Amino acid sequence: MRVISGLFKGRKLIPPNGLSIRPTPDKVKGAIFNIIGERVVECSFLDLFSGAGAIGIEALSRGAKEVVFVDNNIKAINIIKENLVRCKMQDARCKIAKADVIEFIKKTGHQFDFIFLDPPYKSDLGEQALMEISRCNILKKDGEIIWEHYYKTEYRRQNTEDRIKLKRTIRYGDTSLSFFSYD
Repeated sequence: MRVISGLFKGRKLIPPNGLSIRPTPDKVKGAIFNIIGERVVECSFLDLFSGAGAIGIEALSRGAKEVVFVDNNIKAINIIKENLVRCKMQDARCKIAKADVIEFIKKTGHQFDFIFLDPPYKSDLGEQALMEISRCNILKKDGEIIWEHYYKTEYRRQNTEDRIKLKRTIRYGDTSLSFFSYD
């Protein structure tokens, strides 16, 4: 694992060995940031189900104003902290929350330009997080949600009050990226 581009390009990150965390492959990570492009500069970025923190760290490396990392596993939180130290990014732009993602969404009260979620594959946590994001209004008006998921998993709109809309899905092997914004 490494930082692909930006200020910390090439920095090696500590992988989540021994944990049931599946790091985002470099090809998929590169695709995410190629799609986001320059919009990442000065954005507020929420990295849900952060794992080792590679996506949030990539956002910081490319100019994000702030990144909030959220994971409920203390070992993952410690890896994120170590990776931020490796990249000399343990500053005010980085916030780390050891929390249940759904509970964090309900309580944050903060809005983000980008929300990235990479829940465990073949679980319903992605759909739950998307519904809660819509319900709690934590995405800025022109913001975007990026959901990394198993390619056979789809978001099924649960009710008419759901404000987010699927814009597109791109597949990379067994991984899909689905992009959402407000209706």
